[in-house]
Amino acid sequence: MARRSVQFWRIEQLNGDALGRPFPARRVAEVLKNAQEAGVDRRFTSVDGTVLLAQAVALTPHPVVLLDRVRETNLPSVGDALGRRKPLPLAPGDHLLETTYFAFLKRNVIAVLTSGNGPRASRMGEYLGGMVGMEPSLVPVVREDVEEILARLEVSRFEFAIPAERLSGKLMEGEWADVLDSTSRLMTEGTFRISLTVGRSGKAEDKQRIRDRIQQLIDLFRRAGSVEHFDYVVAEGKDSLTGDREVVDLLKERFISHVEVDADVFNDPRKSVAEAIAILNRQARDNEAFFERTLPAITGSADSAQVPEIVAGGMAAVRGAMAAAAEDALEKQGGAGHELVRG
Repeated sequence: MARRSVQFWRIEQLNGDALGRPFPARRVAEVLKNAQEAGVDRRFTSVDGTVLLAQAVALTPHPVVLLDRVRETNLPSVGDALGRRKPLPLAPGDHLLETTYFAFLKRNVIAVLTSGNGPRASRMGEYLGGMVGMEPSLVPVVREDVEEILARLEVSRFEFAIPAERLSGKLMEGEWADVLDSTSRLMTEGTFRISLTVGRSGKAEDKQRIRDRIQQLIDLFRRAGSVEHFDYVVAEGKDSLTGDREVVDLLKERFISHVEVDADVFNDPRKSVAEAIAILNRQARDNEAFFERTLPAITGSADSAQVPEIVAGGMAAVRGAMAAAAEDALEKQGGAGHELVRG
């Protein structure tokens, strides 16, 4: 088994303006599908040279789009058990694709199923800006019910990091004060990081005792009121209500759901898409009530007319063609006027 994360983002702006109506996600998926069926080149090259390629894989109940980072150079090698290396068995014209899955949900929320190497969420905005001329600005969905989440979290890990120059026992009380004060005498530069985990071995009752102790230390940590001095503070565990693995970011008070996936399934292109769609739909269903409770309602209907059909080269090609047409028209006008003068 392997673990993937599902991040939740919200489209807050479109092309720099506040978005107060539904984002036309279904139309985006439809034009991508039309381009796929027509064999249109959908690759887009970002300003930093990253090549992106998107395709629609579902329209209902939520539009789902996968975004690939296309790797043509610096490819990894294949090796056997003895470490003998050979090139990836790619046919001429093939590339390495590293994928992130995007599901467009209600209230302009996007659920993003990530992997270690796939494009980050903001790349979707770059891609849509380059291909259809509309660039969504994404902000993370914040968990306003962090207390409720922590109350039902069967914690397995608590971790924080703080720059050495900020280390002081005055930030905390009790056991944490002793830890920070002692560490401040040991290091004055760099970053101090500590991680408390339940561990994999031991009896169930022993693990529960450790879990309870970590929960007490988390409560003590949060009551100190000095969390803002830290660079990184997270609690991880299983949600006792949904069964999902969650990481609660105590600085930003937002969460990332972690899901266990079959590594063999996600290594199989024929099966991975169906599995990703199922995961995203389940996450949408499990969190719909939270979105309704914490996010503003989105009224009106999506403006599908904003999304043009995709052409090879995207908007750069469209603008280039328009500029060429305008220049040609000017030349013709100038030529006609010159002829009239000559006459």
